[in-house]
Amino acid sequence: MNSFPELFRPFQISTLRIPNRLVMPPMATNFAAADGTISERQIAYYLRRAQGGVGYITFEHTGILPQGKASPNMALIDKDEKIPFFQKLTSAIHRAGAKIVIQINHAGRQTSASITGLPIVAPSPLPCPVRQEMPHPLSKEEIQKIVVAFAQAAKRVQAAGADGVEIHMAHGYLLAQFLSPFSNQRNDEYGGSLENRMSVPLQVLRAVRQTVGPQFPIICRLSADEYVDGGLKINESKEIAQNLEKNGADALHISACLAASAYLNHPPYYAPEGIFVPLAQEIKSVVSIPVITVGRIRTPHLANQILKEGKADLVSMGRALIADPDLPQKACHGKTEEITPCISCNRCILAIRRGALQCAVNPEAGRENSLLLSQTNSPKRVWVIGGGPAGMKAAEIAARRGHRVTLYEAQKELGGQFLLAALPPHKAVLREFITYLQGQLAKLPINILVEHAFSPSLLEKDKPDVIILATGSKPLLPDLPGIKEAKTFSVWEALSQPQLLGSRILIVGGGGIGAEVADYLSERGQKVTLIEMREGLALDLVFHLQHFLNLRLKSKGVQILTSTKAVRFAPDGLWVEDQQGLKKLSGYDAIVIAMGATPQNELAPILKDKIPEVYIIGDAVKPREVMEAILEATETALKI
Repeated sequence: MNSFPELFRPFQISTLRIPNRLVMPPMATNFAAADGTISERQIAYYLRRAQGGVGYITFEHTGILPQGKASPNMALIDKDEKIPFFQKLTSAIHRAGAKIVIQINHAGRQTSASITGLPIVAPSPLPCPVRQEMPHPLSKEEIQKIVVAFAQAAKRVQAAGADGVEIHMAHGYLLAQFLSPFSNQRNDEYGGSLENRMSVPLQVLRAVRQTVGPQFPIICRLSADEYVDGGLKINESKEIAQNLEKNGADALHISACLAASAYLNHPPYYAPEGIFVPLAQEIKSVVSIPVITVGRIRTPHLANQILKEGKADLVSMGRALIADPDLPQKACHGKTEEITPCISCNRCILAIRRGALQCAVNPEAGRENSLLLSQTNSPKRVWVIGGGPAGMKAAEIAARRGHRVTLYEAQKELGGQFLLAALPPHKAVLREFITYLQGQLAKLPINILVEHAFSPSLLEKDKPDVIILATGSKPLLPDLPGIKEAKTFSVWEALSQPQLLGSRILIVGGGGIGAEVADYLSERGQKVTLIEMREGLALDLVFHLQHFLNLRLKSKGVQILTSTKAVRFAPDGLWVEDQQGLKKLSGYDAIVIAMGATPQNELAPILKDKIPEVYIIGDAVKPREVMEAILEATETALKI
């Protein structure tokens, strides 16, 4: 029996017939070439999601003009010469039995001349608060050229064999800039009143409709609340939605935010699940066309509940489908425990900022053609030392390939430091990933030895063919005077035994880990002071997490001292140096050291002399995050 009857009920948007109510929203990958040509890597990525059973795929925002390019490797559909590449994409999706809609966009002021190679443009000469580059205000003639460019792009989408087109009017890009008083301060017929601000987006919609004809599905994406002072709010967005319906939109894809409120645009684990659903519900109350909702919808349970309660007609699950492209099929067949959970960490967003899409929990995302699991022709005895995420993943992949695997873990439970990482407020979602990995291992013929510390003496009785060293890292103690005499604790001790610290605590190191420990201890009612030598907190984390951590710590009265460097420890405190000079911090029951970690790989030189193949992965190579650990584990297990 289907556990999610609403989610797996067929649906139709105009002529677009889909088998279920699950939508893959448009999410940038940066997989395209510099000229905007989509790549084989991109096609493989979308094909894998098509094979997973999603209702329909929305291909990532695609530029209508080089002038509107939002990132160096953004896909473009600005010329007819691009059509064959998109035809290859749509054909692959259709052969997999799936449907695809292509989103078209112009970045407006939310880009830079260094990306476009051209002056950036906007409704008004107002810089984006994030980009801070002054745009050229569009003339009426330039506006009309952009309207035509949208229509031509939609024509190419149709010629490429797509099943529909989505017009991007959200997230602070050009059409959203016209809609919003936050970015539109024109005093002509395109600015001022809401009617005037709607003029350009409605012209685009009508031009697209006239170009593609009455039967081709057109979806409009809208930020129903921009979450900035002076931006769009729900009441105006309801009126915009009604006008989009009157002017030919077949469905509305309701999101939120823009660049200035991007901390919430991809809601991290600090934000409620389904955070934007109430916006879609409000829009749905005033239109008769289908409404799609989005916003940290991670599970089929929540998606089904949203539909059951009539809050939306379809549900977009973005990062969840990056984490597991087979989520739809697994949910449909009642195998929810098999779903790789999205942990809302937003490493995918950080990866895009630094280059191209990656996923913390799914190393295959963007590597569909390279990380191919195949059975081995020569099974080996593989010992994995360390049962954290890296060790667990290496053991899983090696066993799936047919190797005979033994996993050693010194603690009572598999999970390693990730179990501690899941303890701070709102981070329990990380525990779901460990539970998932534990479940995967339990189904495989792996000899799992918990509370069984590995010792080289074991090799005197038995030897494997391969050892994978996944022993992680250990806390780094700074080489500062007086540290041995001071009452210090590691972050591991602070998280696992906070009751030992007393009531007044000084944390040295305000990176992501130090800030999260401060959040954890202050949540318990302990009085926390946090010092960081850099100018801000949690600068090693993606900005979404930085934003929420800073808000949380300040709201709980955590004393935050940035640009403050630890100099030397004293039996009753810590000497620090800030912009005013040297001073002593004292009166604390404990000092927690959160100044990084160092690899724990002392076994490596011993093992390399005794075992034919020895591999080191994860933090045992270099302390980083779970994304790097899972990727290295997978790559290693695939090459054994």
